[in-house]
Amino acid sequence: MNVGNREPGVDDISAPPLVRGNDRCERMPHVTTASADPRPDDPLRVVLFSGGRGSGALATALVRTPGVALTIAINGYDDGASTGEVRRFLGDALGPSDFRKNASRLASALGSCDPALVRLLDRRLPDGATASDVETLVRELAAPDDGEEFGSIPRDARVRVADRLQAFVRAHAQSDRSFRYDDCAVGNLVFAGAYLLCGRRFNGAVDDYADLVGLATGLIENVTDGTNAFLVAVERNGRVLGSEADIVDATQRNAIEDIFLVARPLGPAECAALAASGPGEAARRLGELAVATPLNSRLLDPIARADLLIYAPGTQHSSLFPSYLTPGLAPAIAANLEAIKLLITNIQTDAEIAGSSAVDLVGRAVHYLKEKGRLGTPTPALVTHFLMNDPRGAEPPVPYVPLGRLDTLQDPRLVRVGQYEEGATGRHDAVKVLAPFIRAVLDRRKQRRRVAVVLYDAGSVDKIALTLIEMVRGGIADLGLDVTVFCESPTPLDAAFVRTLPFAVHEVDATPSKADGKLRDQLKAGGYEYVVLFESSGMYNGEDIPWLASHLTGRLDAVWGSRRLSVRDIQESLRVKYRHRALLRAASQVGSYALSLSYLALYGRYVSDTLSGARAVRVDDACSIGLPLTHKRANQELLSRLLRRKAEMFEVPVHFYSVSPDHAKRTTVIDGLQSIGSIVWARVRPSPEHAQRPEHPVHPEHPAHPPDRPASLAR
Repeated sequence: MNVGNREPGVDDISAPPLVRGNDRCERMPHVTTASADPRPDDPLRVVLFSGGRGSGALATALVRTPGVALTIAINGYDDGASTGEVRRFLGDALGPSDFRKNASRLASALGSCDPALVRLLDRRLPDGATASDVETLVRELAAPDDGEEFGSIPRDARVRVADRLQAFVRAHAQSDRSFRYDDCAVGNLVFAGAYLLCGRRFNGAVDDYADLVGLATGLIENVTDGTNAFLVAVERNGRVLGSEADIVDATQRNAIEDIFLVARPLGPAECAALAASGPGEAARRLGELAVATPLNSRLLDPIARADLLIYAPGTQHSSLFPSYLTPGLAPAIAANLEAIKLLITNIQTDAEIAGSSAVDLVGRAVHYLKEKGRLGTPTPALVTHFLMNDPRGAEPPVPYVPLGRLDTLQDPRLVRVGQYEEGATGRHDAVKVLAPFIRAVLDRRKQRRRVAVVLYDAGSVDKIALTLIEMVRGGIADLGLDVTVFCESPTPLDAAFVRTLPFAVHEVDATPSKADGKLRDQLKAGGYEYVVLFESSGMYNGEDIPWLASHLTGRLDAVWGSRRLSVRDIQESLRVKYRHRALLRAASQVGSYALSLSYLALYGRYVSDTLSGARAVRVDDACSIGLPLTHKRANQELLSRLLRRKAEMFEVPVHFYSVSPDHAKRTTVIDGLQSIGSIVWARVRPSPEHAQRPEHPVHPEHPAHPPDRPASLAR
């Protein structure tokens, strides 16, 4: 389990253009600009499942980050206060409140409209307000003169607000239903008017309202197709909560057992009758009344293309769990196997999760994502990381959500525990929560890793040519790497032959005194991350170069080719090399094991083939050793440096062929003794500054433990 894994912030990337809609309520297409195979400059696509306020810090940080293409998915089951009054009057509409709150927050964060417009939409009518007060507001907005209150709002925006308010007031005048205007948010009335102007299409009203405040189409989406439904819940004691408002009632401590979406509101008498039947029977009857609310088809594309999918904190049973119940949502999420999927639990408790731990919230969220257990979808296909705040050190009076029994979670690899709170605010610190995962996505997209391949000890141009051909046959071009070959050649390579190769080839000075310094300069100046040091004498197969390079994902510091792991090759080599000279054969084997055991004794790591001529290491490490890179004892310097700083190194088998000493350099007994001396000296000498671990990118799936306070989400 990783506790409090964090990384520094992300680099800026190009921001997608803000797409504005028009004044009509027609369904506007959701344009996707990203390709199936994202490039580094493509937007980072994020889908955030949100409520009204709980994810405010996350949504604000994401929408302000350049290069993030955000989609916020919300449900409309809110029925409290003025939202409930709007729903009751319209009769067939979901609640606008959470959509309004998110639109105001995002518009303010982006500056997509005049701040006075947001203040107007969030304003609440005074107690005792009537339809005539709204009509007065309509006239003031539509008036040609610019008053102090609305003067900064562009005229077309004022007219649009007035039109939608007028549509609602007109509908009220023509209806026999009453409506209480007191304490009603102006934005809720504007949304209701848009709903009427859009032919009673709820999702059309969502687009219209977002466009009113200058937000891009598709930034805010309803999780369903707009089908009307009402949220009810059953508590563990059998009490039935007949509305979303009852579920979030701060005066109660609700221990909710289950939630349901039904087609019509349940009155107090009906709730009491259901409660009297007992928890089990009440749940069964509500299950029979439950309705399916189809998934909004416009969410399919954002989910399928998402790089990061976030289940936000908030009022879980009222704002978030109902969204997860949407039929078709879980299969759509599960089909995207490349996305990182974060489930973020609450920091502080509230009425509808009283007595619940973070582990409890995780369990319930997964339960609803799997449609109450009806789906057999594996949990990791729905959630890749559970983020839980560690409340240790918090003031006792603050009602923090406890962690719960972490050992009951089946797979600790999914769990991240850390101090994710912004100070003592009760809100999540967006940087602490999101930066490691945004960095992970960007690392996957970063420009192709630059790998240098150094071919040495060839002795002939044909050996070099064969190694280059074997690299091609081994699939070096299929690895998505930017490869350049540096080779020592006694004579120039044929230019026509070099042009056929899928990588660049540079010939270096074969004079040892000049070659190493120039090579190091080229490796550093060329921005290479790794260098493959490959003996091209004929003892190694060039097809192993792509094999070594395929492991260079950024996590490993070195990939070491081992002849000893290819048992048949090493046995055949010893047989050919020594034939009937058993004593020399035994001495060779003992000497090789002595070198391996030296590393085991001094560094605690057994390296099976310390004399390998096929290995890949970071350029930082290669250029830090004192010997030339192609020196006989260069391996011992490299291994000592790597193991001294506990680098991540992986040994892989490589092919090996025995070659006559006349055509390849051999390791002598003297060389072996000098190597052991080098190993011991490297272990006991004072640690040089360059032996410290260099700054390398963190592998996306295995974040390290960065500083407590990361940099901003977008530097």
